[in-house]
Amino acid sequence: MLAAVFSGGFLASDDHHVVIGAADQIASGIGLPSTYARSALFPGVIAGVMTVTRGVGIHDPGVEMLVVRLLQALFSLLVVYFVYRLLERELGERSAMLGGVLVAAFFAMPVTAVHQLEESVCQVPLLAACWWWRRAEDGHQPPAVWGALAGAALGTALILRFPLIGFVAAFIIMVLLQRVPVTPARKLAFLGGLALVIVLQGYSNAVVNHQWWYSFIHRLGPMLHPQRMAVEADGYPSSPPWHYILTLLAALIPPASVLLLAAAVQGGIRLQFLAIATLAFLVSHSLIANKQERFLLPILPLLFILVVAGLPWLAARIAPAYRGMWWYFWVVNAALLVVLTFSFAKKDRVEPLLYVYRRHDATGVLVAQYNQTFGVPAYYLGKPQPPLLVVEKGQDVAAGTTPINYVILYSDTPEADRVFLGGALHRNLTLLTTIAPSLADRLAHAINPRHNKARTAVIYTTS
Repeated sequence: MLAAVFSGGFLASDDHHVVIGAADQIASGIGLPSTYARSALFPGVIAGVMTVTRGVGIHDPGVEMLVVRLLQALFSLLVVYFVYRLLERELGERSAMLGGVLVAAFFAMPVTAVHQLEESVCQVPLLAACWWWRRAEDGHQPPAVWGALAGAALGTALILRFPLIGFVAAFIIMVLLQRVPVTPARKLAFLGGLALVIVLQGYSNAVVNHQWWYSFIHRLGPMLHPQRMAVEADGYPSSPPWHYILTLLAALIPPASVLLLAAAVQGGIRLQFLAIATLAFLVSHSLIANKQERFLLPILPLLFILVVAGLPWLAARIAPAYRGMWWYFWVVNAALLVVLTFSFAKKDRVEPLLYVYRRHDATGVLVAQYNQTFGVPAYYLGKPQPPLLVVEKGQDVAAGTTPINYVILYSDTPEADRVFLGGALHRNLTLLTTIAPSLADRLAHAINPRHNKARTAVIYTTS
């Protein structure tokens, strides 16, 4: 909930330009373009929230997104619930408590849970599928009911995040290979629940894209050419196959991460069903050239389950250092948790537009990207959106008939560029405010300056 309130903005291009942009189109009555290849489920739900907020008089995009983040924070608590239940069933209450704390308080979880990342949202149905499949053995309800629910949850996770196909395929194979006490009726119910969601997604494609299975063809079709995907990243970060192992070693707070991953391997021997599906996910993602850290988010809760399952083995082997390892882990994690939970992501891109919107007098906005280029999150200019002109270094500032009265400048030489832009617009530019990137944005830039840009935005008004 703290992350929902204090971590504004967006973490990656997808969670704004793909999800929020699509949701805003739906809520505004424009609808999705016929080329929208992802499932309409997630943006459709957010569009419903936007419709309600606008209906009760909330038009500030910053407040609207706060409501969306708060609702996502509540939804994300189901991750904690399912992790707790899975561990409680397999290992007991003490292990369940530790697993719940890990997924609730690991530094990357709260901030990613409240942003519109499909990689985080799919965690809930993925865990629900694992839990409901196990619940079928409890006898509280007919096994076929839980089997159908598990299949529907797995299908929902897949359409929310199509690259989960490696995990989903392994899950299905293991379900079909299971013997006693798994009955044929339970397996058929599972396949029926899965098929129902897939058919509904196909129907959604027929409505939005005018082609059944459009999303499957465009999102999963490239996987039919694994050799190309293994070498071509299409402009995205490309890394060797072992990149995700190194990412996990770095993310799980080294050097404790080495021990925790060793525990996960041992836990996988104990919880083979989850381990095989998680391994299938890691292998399938590692073979693809396009590798981004957030792609690991779907299986992070499952990885914590495996870690907890392997902790008795780890504690027995490093008994003198076991307690110290956890003290070190939680101290470092707490510091990272505070930084990320209270940090405005992409603040230099979002806050300037919100600043302009909240003055309620914009007739035209010029965004001069002189030291970086990016897709402007125009949603934050509100409705009705004022005319927006984006120029890069060396381009003519041809405002034409657009009555520009705000200039947002990204530059390493702001004073010289202010004079230039003022001359091009035939107006004097008066400084209003300067917006610096957040601490998290600066840290991300320091870690990977090639892909993570963090610049200062200077806002001027014309006079």
